Amino acid sequence: FVIDCDSPEDALHQATEDARSNGGITGFLYARDEGFIARAETAYARAGAQLTINLTGAMPLNFAAAYSDYHVTGLNGAGNATLTTLAFVASRFAVAQSRRPTRFHD
Repeated sequence: FVIDCDSPEDALHQATEDARSNGGITGFLYARDEGFIARAETAYARAGAQLTINLTGAMPLNFAAAYSDYHVTGLNGAGNATLTTLAFVASRFAVAQSRRPTRFHD
């Protein structure tokens, strides 16, 4: 679906506010402006949702262990499950992360 927004900043605010108030597991961002990307990483972390940046190819849905151990660990309403044991997911392990594919050059 598409949500009408006034600007990229407005879109970021709406998306992260929706994640914070209604729950959201992962957001996807496509941007070139490194300043905007940094603001998005901060906003999604504060909303308790993971952020994937500039995904243009295949990336496994079950993420690498370093990423998936914290995926859906209860930082917002959508985080009511976890891929780890309850002993591992103490409140100090409530983590939101961002990731982006690396580009390999010849």
